[in-house]
Amino acid sequence: MIVDLLRHGSTGRERYLDGRGDYALTATGRAQMLRQMTTELWGAVRCSPLQRAREAAEAVASRLSLALAVDPDWSEIDFGAWEGRERGELVAELAAFHADPIAHPPPGGERWDVFSARIGRALNRVLDDDGGPALVVAHGGPIRMALTLACGLPYERLWCLRIGYGTRVRVEMGRDEAGRLWGEIVELVQP
Repeated sequence: MIVDLLRHGSTGRERYLDGRGDYALTATGRAQMLRQMTTELWGAVRCSPLQRAREAAEAVASRLSLALAVDPDWSEIDFGAWEGRERGELVAELAAFHADPIAHPPPGGERWDVFSARIGRALNRVLDDDGGPALVVAHGGPIRMALTLACGLPYERLWCLRIGYGTRVRVEMGRDEAGRLWGEIVELVQP
């Protein structure tokens, strides 16, 4: 099954860790999303409940006359004490987190195993729906985790793949006979 993982557009808060913060898209962010959604025909649309993802998903679902599935499991990782802080304030902490997110989770935030399980459930629901190609509008963290789970990318290498605002990653994915996820990245389109 083809699954397009689309990161929401800019909120104007590029320097901040806004995991659960609910910020609206800027005009630039809306334009980034529109460029990614002009020619695709999806059979299902899912999104995070946060407005920066939901706004674009609502527009495409309406255009295609599809019901929108708002799925809290597609929400961004909870950054705990890092929530809303500038990345520049947390250089050493983020370097440790990126190198080993299991050993260095955000203080008071979501543990990596919990995050992984949540995105695994969300991916399996997409595959269970099987309404044809699916669009998922979410955030950088959940998209990276989805690529880890489906394609076997190692955690410590997740940040080598740039997933900027408005980036779309197309993945052919499914489950093997044992029910394990598999995937192949077939296209990556930056805005």
